[in-house]
Amino acid sequence: MKKTLFSAISWVALLTMLAKGLGMLRDILQARAFGTTAQVDQFTAANNGTIYLFTTAAYALCLAAVPILSQKLTLSREEAFQTANTLITLNGLLSLVVTAGMLCCIALGVLDPSSTADPQSFRGYATVMAVTLPLIVTTYLLMALFQAMGHYSLQGSLSLLFNLELCGVLLFFGPHMSLWTFAVVSSAAWLLQFAMTVPYFWKEHYAFRFRLDLKAPYLPLFFRTAVVTAFTTAIFLFCYLTDTALAAPFGEGVPSAFYYADKLFTPVTTTLIYSIGAVMFPKWSEKYTAMSDSEYRSYVGTVVENTVFLLLPLTALFSAFGVPIIRVLFEGGSFDQLSTALTGEVFARYALGMVGFALLDLLAKAYYAMQNTRVPLMVNLAVLAGNFLLDLLLTRLLPTPGALAAGTALLLTAGGIALLAAFLKGRKGVLHPLRWARSLLLSAVLYSGCVFAARLLVSPGDSKALLVLKCGALGLAGLLLYLPLAGFWPAKKREH
Repeated sequence: MKKTLFSAISWVALLTMLAKGLGMLRDILQARAFGTTAQVDQFTAANNGTIYLFTTAAYALCLAAVPILSQKLTLSREEAFQTANTLITLNGLLSLVVTAGMLCCIALGVLDPSSTADPQSFRGYATVMAVTLPLIVTTYLLMALFQAMGHYSLQGSLSLLFNLELCGVLLFFGPHMSLWTFAVVSSAAWLLQFAMTVPYFWKEHYAFRFRLDLKAPYLPLFFRTAVVTAFTTAIFLFCYLTDTALAAPFGEGVPSAFYYADKLFTPVTTTLIYSIGAVMFPKWSEKYTAMSDSEYRSYVGTVVENTVFLLLPLTALFSAFGVPIIRVLFEGGSFDQLSTALTGEVFARYALGMVGFALLDLLAKAYYAMQNTRVPLMVNLAVLAGNFLLDLLLTRLLPTPGALAAGTALLLTAGGIALLAAFLKGRKGVLHPLRWARSLLLSAVLYSGCVFAARLLVSPGDSKALLVLKCGALGLAGLLLYLPLAGFWPAKKREH
């Protein structure tokens, strides 16, 4: 059983890594084509207020649907298909209403951000992006159905064609393309994400039929879970949007720097976390019904603990080499040294919150499998409120983009620890305090050692190839020391 789960997680992680890799290449090509300018700041604001929010909301709908569809599948496939038809029909209609409302608000200028100097451009970008909502919602609900049926790899492969097409467009036409054209192309490319679900219609013999059943008994639970899940899964998004809004007065290009830092931080962080969640979330729903409450919490605690131990050294390395990573990946064309410095500073500080992000995401899913949304909601509300207040304080005491990003990392970590403590309250023997202390200490040493070594060995005049060689060698050497000391490579027992 463990081997099967490990194989499933590994396969999903591989596909996710490929898709995220293409996504990062897309963002790199986009950065080099357009840079960090006032016009890109407007494009970023439009994207944040439409597609970014839509995908987060749609992913929450997906998470809310998976446990319901998994339970229906235990009854019959027909029952699950009828449930999926109802959810897709109802949410599709609601998304059309929301889209119409957004288009009216955009046309009237209600949604114009205060920092936008050219509202006409913002409205143009936002209008093109807003029409994607119904398509995004339908795609993610179809993914929920097929994921509940055991097709875990769909989540990892969903954006493959989407990213591949945009990479090709930017590679061949990027230097000569306007932001307006790119907005149209990237919005239309969402059809390719929907197309990735089509083969599963044939595999599972599923045919969508319009079905509007407003009295379905599972709808109250679905929408209650979806609303809470939309908030809890989007906690980093809300913190990022707060950071971006409050950092906008720091200067031109700062919102774009946050945008590109997020575009690297999110895929790097979620590749492992979402791969584990895609496989384990349906399993957790099954386990909770088959295990006692204490056994279930111990089972989840072990998965979460091992995930944290894998992320700790990565957190140290990404934070230590944040600026060189951004320089190697993004710098070039319109993305200059100033853009690198700004984006690298933000990314390095966000990287400190990787473990907190993982704890909040995985434990929220564990609570959803228990049909308990209150605890993760309260913790995430505290994180969001704390991040906003800390941002306000930092804009007065230490008004730099890096300080705001570091504040977000601190609040994510505090929230993750609080949620873990609540989940395992009163249950001893699940976590291993000595191993935690050892891993934290080794990660701190790894970070400090890499920063110190980089200051001695890395210079501003180094080429990108030399940066990769130097930082890669330092990081690899640090990992080779960290892993055995942290207990990932236990010594073999001697034979007597």
